[in-house]
Amino acid sequence: MVLPTAAARSTRILIMNLRPYQQQLVTDIRLQYQLGHRKVLMVLSTGGGKTCIFSHIAQSAARKGNRVLIAVHRQELLDQACRALPMPHGVIAANRTMDLSAAVQVASVQTLARRLHKLPRDFFQLVIIDEAHHSNAGTWAKVLEHFHQAHLLGVTATPIRLDGRGLGEHYQAMVEGPSAAWLTDNGYLAPARVLAPPGFDTTGLRKRMGDFDTKEAEHRIGTIMGDCLSHYRKHLDGQTAIAFCCSVAHAEAVARLFMGAGIPAASIDGSMTSEQRRDLLQALGTGRIRVLTSCSLIGEGVDVPSVGGCILLRPTASTSLHLQMIGRCLRPSPGKAAAVVLDHVGNTLRLGHHLEPREWTLDGLAKRDRDAAPSVKVCPQCFAAMASQVKQCGECGHTFAAEARELQQVEGELVEVAARERKRQQGSAQSLQDLIALGHSRGYKNAVAWAKHVMYARSSK
Repeated sequence: MVLPTAAARSTRILIMNLRPYQQQLVTDIRLQYQLGHRKVLMVLSTGGGKTCIFSHIAQSAARKGNRVLIAVHRQELLDQACRALPMPHGVIAANRTMDLSAAVQVASVQTLARRLHKLPRDFFQLVIIDEAHHSNAGTWAKVLEHFHQAHLLGVTATPIRLDGRGLGEHYQAMVEGPSAAWLTDNGYLAPARVLAPPGFDTTGLRKRMGDFDTKEAEHRIGTIMGDCLSHYRKHLDGQTAIAFCCSVAHAEAVARLFMGAGIPAASIDGSMTSEQRRDLLQALGTGRIRVLTSCSLIGEGVDVPSVGGCILLRPTASTSLHLQMIGRCLRPSPGKAAAVVLDHVGNTLRLGHHLEPREWTLDGLAKRDRDAAPSVKVCPQCFAAMASQVKQCGECGHTFAAEARELQQVEGELVEVAARERKRQQGSAQSLQDLIALGHSRGYKNAVAWAKHVMYARSSK
């Protein structure tokens, strides 16, 4: 890695300003440490600037004389962290000699795990884990156990494991930034049209290790290959897109489908060198490649803001993977009015709209979120996915027929009356402390985060 000149570094430090909500997250994290919590998890939607935040925290800690470790699990994340740091730093990665003289070290977790014997357990005072929802994996657990004396900061957009469990095993406290809906309303994320055309059925589809069996899914998905191309032409019309597929072979087949139709496309996979992957991502960013396909490589750490859409051809039962895939096209970019999500495998119907509010806890999703069916419906005319309470499709104008509702009764009181009372209580809680108290009275496990979401929503109106 070529480090910038001293003049360039000083310039970068001067312009490294945090957005107000990012600064609030830094303040909240520091407060948790002051309260005695040594292991803190930060949750912020994809595109909200997690890398910028933890780079700022790493820089501040280093200036106070602390040694900081930033650990990542793939090359793209390592490159991203290195680019974000406005100061000289070391890199612990394969085929590189360790230079531990810099206060901040960016490490590939795989290489780091093999070199732990060269690092004293108390070498770092702060350990930062990027994409912390992987914290339960064996390699990560080995690293975290070795540096257990250090303060720990995990960052993620989706604080949940594939099996639905949370990350309370490794973290003592959690702080949340504003929701994806708030970030979208305030211009920090691109708005997205979500289209869910029918054609794929997961009934009877086996699961392996908590998610759908991708090999079996691949066999079923051939029936919608033609739809994939036609919907791209209709809704993306030459814009760049990322297609998420079931396997390397499936990704290659989808790329051939688009190339056969005269649309520049390519597949990307882990067998390629980092330079080859970088070239393909750059080609996607410039538009030389219109569609880039992958089974798993294009995810965390891939930052191509100009991408116009996502094509979902991989069914998943994982809320985390669902949100991570859609997040690849949500970064704003000049000239990008709205992203387009083409969900051909029903992930949105199973797992919910990406803007749907979710109450994260260290145990995973709040119980009511786990138990409730996603409140999403699909327009029969244009296949746009939207909240179930919407009366008219925002895409084509279709008016939904009124649905007869049966009012449930609880101890003689209408549920709707109870709902109005809850809304009135929330409106009467004017301050953040009032909302926190209300959240506690309702039994919310993360009343502080809920209260902050309400305050953010109010401030945006």
